[in-house]
Order: sequence, then structure tokens, then C-alpha cells
Amino acid sequence: MVENLDTLSFNRNKFVGFEKKDDNTYLIFGTLEDNLYAHEIEFEVNISEMIITKINGVMRRYTTPLCPPAVELLKKAEGLKIEQGVTSKIKREISRPGCRHFGNLLNECINSIVPAILTSEWREMKDNNIELSREEFIKKVMQKYPQIKNFCSILTGSPIN
Repeated sequence: MVENLDTLSFNRNKFVGFEKKDDNTYLIFGTLEDNLYAHEIEFEVNISEMIITKINGVMRRYTTPLCPPAVELLKKAEGLKIEQGVTSKIKREISRPGCRHFGNLLNECINSIVPAILTSEWREMKDNNIELSREEFIKKVMQKYPQIKNFCSILTGSPIN
């Protein structure tokens, strides 16, 4: 039996998803929603170059009047190459001067790019009734997308440092 119903509670939900627009473009989107904040971002990634080509964000709920101008700082991510050090660059150029929640959500979305590619490729092979072993699948994906090998320890065969 609950004796004290006056306790504070907090709940945060994050959702990240993707859509394959064409062989070279993925739309990545994410939402963060909790008791205080409700933010959304979506961006397109050129997979062959691993560059963010377009980005948009919306703050549906925020805490201070200083928050909404941070939406414009997301534009700094356009043209951003997704490579080693990108997480720090986002923290430095988007999170600190603007909104740490946007920066964190953008990094979460970036971390979903390789799983998005792998999932999409797996679905396409299954839809085409192509049966491959795990090793054959990874080899095929690496031939098609060699630029992603540094983003996933499964693809390199060793842990990322």
C-alpha cells in the first residue's frame, strides 16, 4: 500500500528512428520528451560521404526563454562530417552554446546511423530472399559502405577505442 502520494516523479523518453530515402540518403529522426522538455530533430545524411546535409529541430516544451534560440544552432550541423571527434564537436558547437538536450539527441541519432544501414540492408536481402551467413552479410555491407567500418566494432572485428 502506498502511503505517500506526494512524491516527485520524473520520466524521460528518447526515440530514434530512420527512413532510407534512397541508396545514398537516410533520414534520421529523434525525440526527447520528459516532464520539462519536448524536443525533436530530424536530419538527412549523405551516406557515401557521411555528411549531414540538412537538419531541422523543434522545441515543443522548454524551461526558459533562452532555449528557443538554440534551434538555430542546429544549423551548424549542416555539412558536418560524421567522423572521429564528431561527438566532441557537437558538444562544443551545439550543446554548450545552445542546448545540451539537442546536442545529446543529435549524438544519439548519429549513433543510430550504422544500425540503420545494417537494418536496411538486412531487410532488403530478406525481401529478396537472399540467404547469407553473418560473415557474408558483413562482408557485403562493407563492400557497399566501406566508409562505416570505423563506426562499429562488429564491422572492424575489434573494439573501437
